[in-house]
Amino acid sequence: MLRFFTSLILSIWCFSLCAEELFTLRVWLSDKEGCEFSLLHPEEFLSQRAIERHKRDDIVFSVCDLPVSKLYRERVMSVAKREVCHSNWLNTLVVECDSAKVGEIEFMPFVERIEILSKGDDIRKSTKSDFYNFGDINLHPLYGVAQPLSKSADVTRMHKKGHWGNGVFIAVLDDGFGGVDTLNQWFDLNRIKFTCDVVNPEGDIYSEDDHGTAVLSIMLANRKGEFVGVAPESDYALIRTEDISIETPYEEDFFVRGLEIADSIGVDIVNVSLGYEQVGDITAVSCIASEIASNKGIVIVSSCGNKGNAGFTHPADANGVIAVGGVDKRGRLADFTSKEFIRGKYVAPKTRALAEDVPIIDGSGKIMSAYGTSFAAPAVTGAIAIKKSY
Repeated sequence: MLRFFTSLILSIWCFSLCAEELFTLRVWLSDKEGCEFSLLHPEEFLSQRAIERHKRDDIVFSVCDLPVSKLYRERVMSVAKREVCHSNWLNTLVVECDSAKVGEIEFMPFVERIEILSKGDDIRKSTKSDFYNFGDINLHPLYGVAQPLSKSADVTRMHKKGHWGNGVFIAVLDDGFGGVDTLNQWFDLNRIKFTCDVVNPEGDIYSEDDHGTAVLSIMLANRKGEFVGVAPESDYALIRTEDISIETPYEEDFFVRGLEIADSIGVDIVNVSLGYEQVGDITAVSCIASEIASNKGIVIVSSCGNKGNAGFTHPADANGVIAVGGVDKRGRLADFTSKEFIRGKYVAPKTRALAEDVPIIDGSGKIMSAYGTSFAAPAVTGAIAIKKSY
């Protein structure tokens, strides 16, 4: 009998362990009651530049601009274990909690609904961007090896007139900007006006992957006769929103928060060289947030993905977003460029830039070659910055 009760207790204990699996939830809140801020004083949660952009474009401040209710946040966190991320625009919290606590959060009176984003450990994935040795180097007297970038972006005539993107504020949302802080031989680091790590607020974006470094180099690099980017006189905000070591739906929530931060500091353009795929019925929040940002007067430029006929990645398929495809040096559409299926045929984005054998600078300061629409988007972003700088 004693053995029976011992086995029963062990079984219950093991069951309890299984029941306490860690879930990641997206919690949609119903309102912002208890928010300590007011729309009458936007200067308390937005920069002066952001306020001026709203006024310039006649954009009215709304409830979505207000921060998430502190009261609701504290109530959810009294049950959850950790806040992963939050969104003011969507009025959401992404939290980790024990599976046994999911129902308690779901039935809080101010919770509209929840989405389970992950159960247990996230899927692990590659942790390094792939770049390649650059081929034959033909140095243009001004652009150096980067001459194909400005040619592809069709900005060489504007450069000759002295337009290099001055006065335009660009946010780059990416997976990290490894080595940028040490590459003053390539970049005017004074042009970097803001940095932020959404994934790990205590982290160092300059110690992460260098995919964002490569993307930034296409715009900001400025070394005459060696590598001159498309918009080296624009100002930049570097915001890490991607964790390349994991694959999970809440990476979109990091992206959303990054967009909100970009809006709050008053950027004009956001470059997105990231892409997200639909996961079941989980809401594509990157698309919703990109449409909100676009309606707030921010130009969103997004690579369309490298999936061929499998369709655009989010948020390139969102309304108001400029989706960018890729071409080779002869201007021919790159085979890997994602296409949308419209009216019985596959259609690539009309906006395109160089995406094959793209010259970039990696985190060690080497000139390398990259492939993909990730590296077409920044050339288009730079071109738009130049047009805005007139």
